[in-house]
Amino acid sequence: MAVYKTIRELSEGIKTGSTSPVELTEIFLNRLETHGPTLNSVVTITHDRAIKQARTLEKEVKEGEIRSPLHGIPWGGKDLLATAGGIPTSWGAYPLRNQQFDYDATVVSKLDEAGAILSAKLAMIELAGGMGYRQPNASFTGPCATPWNLKHWSGGSSSGSGSSVSAGLVPFAIGSETWGSILSPANNCGVSGLRPTYGRVSRYGAMALSWTLDKLGPLCLTADDCGLVLEAISGYDPNDPSTDNEAWKYTPM
Repeated sequence: MAVYKTIRELSEGIKTGSTSPVELTEIFLNRLETHGPTLNSVVTITHDRAIKQARTLEKEVKEGEIRSPLHGIPWGGKDLLATAGGIPTSWGAYPLRNQQFDYDATVVSKLDEAGAILSAKLAMIELAGGMGYRQPNASFTGPCATPWNLKHWSGGSSSGSGSSVSAGLVPFAIGSETWGSILSPANNCGVSGLRPTYGRVSRYGAMALSWTLDKLGPLCLTADDCGLVLEAISGYDPNDPSTDNEAWKYTPM
């Protein structure tokens, strides 16, 4: 069963042929559809885009091409990341639920290049808490629950990212943090969250809350998984002048 396996384990299965990008994508799309409504953690399931990506990546595997350890691995993105192709980006706000962009955020593009498969846009507190919030229902999808106890909040504002990884709806997710919004749901949901150093990851295409504090980072099952994802999404981006020119590579201890 692919659920609750680490990125390295899933990647090894793809390399050896014991699983495939299409098989993994179908498993996690089904879990998103089945369990997402219970947790209030999913805004949009990107089914068509995910299946199309998976088929292309599966063909590459058969031809001996593996882009990275993320090749063929499904993921979910907090719904403040711009996504092209008619996929809405709500910023967690009901009035913006049909908002669309004609480009992908840099983080989305980098994960595409690494071979990760965008499978869902995940719930968040409206406007990432920019209007203030003191209760879990500040999200038009409803209070986002931790799978450990459906009566407990998964935390803000990357609530859907934490819940979805913890419940095995996606192997990893991207959240954003201005002041605790990656680490809070990671703590509440029992997963690993990584708040990158400012400038490590481009924020181009992500809703801005505070230019001097906003950061994008992974939520995963393990710290090792976080390192693999951070390597894929980090790096200089001319569209975000705050990004660092220094290259960074993940080296496990």
